[in-house]
Amino acid sequence: MSRLANWTVFLLLVLTDALWGDEIQVPIAPDNPAFVFPAVDGPFSIGVRSFSWVDEDRSETGLPDGKGHREISVQIWYPTTSNNKDQRALYTPGLKEMLAASAALSKSDRNFVMAHKPLLDTATSSLPGADIAPPQSAWPVILFSPGGNVSRHWQTALAERIASRGFVFVSISHPFSTIDVAPRSGFSMSIDWGLDVDDEVAAAMADDRLAKILADDAAFVLEQLRELAERDSTFVGTMELHNVGIAGHSRGGKTVGRACSSYPAFKACAVIDNIGPARERNTGIEQPFLTLRSSWPEERVAELHDYLGRTGSVSYDVELAGSNHFTCTDLPLFMPDLRLAGTDPVDGIDTCASILAEFFDAYLRRRIPADQEWMPSDQFNYASVKRF
Repeated sequence: MSRLANWTVFLLLVLTDALWGDEIQVPIAPDNPAFVFPAVDGPFSIGVRSFSWVDEDRSETGLPDGKGHREISVQIWYPTTSNNKDQRALYTPGLKEMLAASAALSKSDRNFVMAHKPLLDTATSSLPGADIAPPQSAWPVILFSPGGNVSRHWQTALAERIASRGFVFVSISHPFSTIDVAPRSGFSMSIDWGLDVDDEVAAAMADDRLAKILADDAAFVLEQLRELAERDSTFVGTMELHNVGIAGHSRGGKTVGRACSSYPAFKACAVIDNIGPARERNTGIEQPFLTLRSSWPEERVAELHDYLGRTGSVSYDVELAGSNHFTCTDLPLFMPDLRLAGTDPVDGIDTCASILAEFFDAYLRRRIPADQEWMPSDQFNYASVKRF
């Protein structure tokens, strides 16, 4: 994609105080956005809302002095029957603030943030504040944990495709792990959590600490969604919050593994291009588990299979042909260097969304006979599929 120029910005963050937190009004994209997201093909249009909540029971451990409390922002995509296509949501509402904050970062971090400048006016396919479609029964919910230094917004194409098929998709900002701008605490991006130190014991302790923080974020979000379902007219009676799915990409795999081993409300678990925390690799988890990945070295595949073999339920290793670490994210849409030669990034996202939707449809809605287990449909280009 050629470099885009002559951008104009319309960013509006309106905070509405409520007992359970603040809603962030999702800005509407300009009339002539620089880029429009690929259309979705599910039976529903997509609504979107954002919220920010402060966990008063947890200090913000990412801050040097440990002061303050952890602020978690989320983006919620959901099915709607609204067709007001003139009111599409802006892609990354906090991007202007991210660009301004990048001046204080290292050169490599600054360049990474500035690479997103052409997206200031990018419109999504989502309709801000639209009414949720009335469900025949409550819509199944999937929480999503992004990778390190990836924004909750940068899986929008994946989220929109899954939401258009009748799911509520909730992407989480993890302060000082993902990159985002929160209403109270402002800009944050990943700090050095000590995961790559030479001391194996210290690295394992850091891995365990971060996995717990991220999983507790997910559990806190689930609590807030339950309050939202009681107090917010859009969501009352529309979300199934006792049988919830959770997915994560890259570092988000730590969130998934620890959340699924610690919180029984998560009934189906999926990780994109990672394995999971060290503790869960030794113990396994009990829920149905999907790994969706690119091509890995044999040693890492063996490590994954050992982990999946420890699960108490059915688990899957699905290797996608022609994929890489970023295939399921939005990044290849805007960064050609992150695409594999000869691949279409939209096709990659479509495949990721379809497989994840099938998996969660099977294990949250139980769209399969009780005496059978799900297998991915044969319409996709797999390098391999293995069930455990």
